[in-house]
Amino acid sequence: MNVQWLRTLFDEAQTNRLPKAPTFQVGDIVYGKIEKINEDRTALVRIGTHMLTAHLQSPAKEGGAYTFQVQQASPLLLKMLPQTAKTADEESVIRHFRLPTNEQTKALVRWMIDQSFSFKTNDIALLRQWMKTGGEKEAQAIKWLLMHDLPFQDDVFRALVALQHDKPLYEQRMMLAQMIERLPPNETLTKLASFLRNMPKLSSFSPERVYELLKQVIKQQDESFALLQSAAAEATGELKEEIVSLFERMKGQQLLSTHDLPLRHLFTQFPLLIGTHATDVTIQWRGKQRENGKIDTDYCRMLFYLTMATLKETIVDVHIQQRIVHISVVNDTPHLSSYVSALEPSLKKQLAEHGYTLSTVHVKVPERTSTKKRLVVEPFSYKGVDYRI
Repeated sequence: MNVQWLRTLFDEAQTNRLPKAPTFQVGDIVYGKIEKINEDRTALVRIGTHMLTAHLQSPAKEGGAYTFQVQQASPLLLKMLPQTAKTADEESVIRHFRLPTNEQTKALVRWMIDQSFSFKTNDIALLRQWMKTGGEKEAQAIKWLLMHDLPFQDDVFRALVALQHDKPLYEQRMMLAQMIERLPPNETLTKLASFLRNMPKLSSFSPERVYELLKQVIKQQDESFALLQSAAAEATGELKEEIVSLFERMKGQQLLSTHDLPLRHLFTQFPLLIGTHATDVTIQWRGKQRENGKIDTDYCRMLFYLTMATLKETIVDVHIQQRIVHISVVNDTPHLSSYVSALEPSLKKQLAEHGYTLSTVHVKVPERTSTKKRLVVEPFSYKGVDYRI
C-alpha cells in the first residue's frame, strides 16, 4: 500500500489516545510551561496535558516555556537547560544528547516535545543510532514505538521499519515465492512458497464475517512465523534477507495490535484477490470483547484501506452504534456518489438481514495538502462496519 497513507492512518488514529501520566528518571529531558510560581518556591509546571508540582533548580518566569532536565524524580526536581531566545527547543535537546543533526531528527524531537514524550536517558543511545540515516521510515517507527508504548528494542524498531516496505505485501510475497521456486526442492521452503501464494478471496462481509476473517488471517500469520524462521535458518544471501524482511513486516503488524481487555484494537494487512485483481487490504478494528470472548459487534469501528482496479486508493470507514451502521467512503472517483446511492437500497436490505440498520453512506473526496500531497483522513475515534465493495 501507499506508505504515506499507512503513516497517515496511524498518526491520525492516535489523536484520541488517552495520554498517560508522565514518569521520570534522573537525566530525562522534558519540555514544560511554568503556570505558577508558588510561595514555597515550587512551581506548577504544565507538561503536555498534565499539571505537575516541581522544585526548580534554576530561576524561571511564570508563563515561560523551557526545556528541563530531571535532577530528581520524587519529589520532582527540574533543571533548566541553557538556551537563548533564538534557539529552538528541539535544537537544545539535539545538542544536549548529541543526536544526529538532520531534518528528520529535528522534526521527530519537535513532535516528541509537542506530544509530551520525555527523552529517556536509557533510550538515547538507540535513538542516536536509529536516526543516523535521517530516514523518514526510521522516524516514523520511533513515533509508533512511543505512541504504542512499545519497548525501545532493536528488533521492535526493525519490525516497524519493515512494516513501511515500499512494495505492496502481495508483490513482496509473490517475488519471494518465485525466488524459492527457482531453487532445488526443499520441504521447508516449498511449504513457505505455498503459503505465500495462498491469498484469500472476499467480495462482501458482515461484522461477524470480518471478525472471523481477521481471526483466520491472524492465526495463519502466527503459524507462518515459525515457518519463516525455519526458512530463514536454511536460506542464505538475498533469499535470507527477503525472508527476514517479510518476517519483520508481519511482526510489525502484530506489534500494532493491542489486547487491553475488554477493549481490543486489531491491525492487520494481508493480500486479497478481488476477481483477478490482487491488492493489499489494511484493516484497523476497534471494539469491545464480551465476557464470552466474542467481539461486541453492536458497538465497534473498522477502517479499511485497499487499492481497487477501477476505484484505485480507497478508504472505507465504518461505525456501528447500537447496530446502526454509518459508512464513509474516501475516494476521488468522479460521480462515485451517484453509484453509491444506487446501491444503497441493496446494501440496506443485506444489512437488515444481519440485524443491522443502515443510517448513512457518505462519499468524501480526500483532502491533500499542497506541499506534502498527503491524504487527510478524519481521526479514528473508534466508534465502528459493513460495506460491499
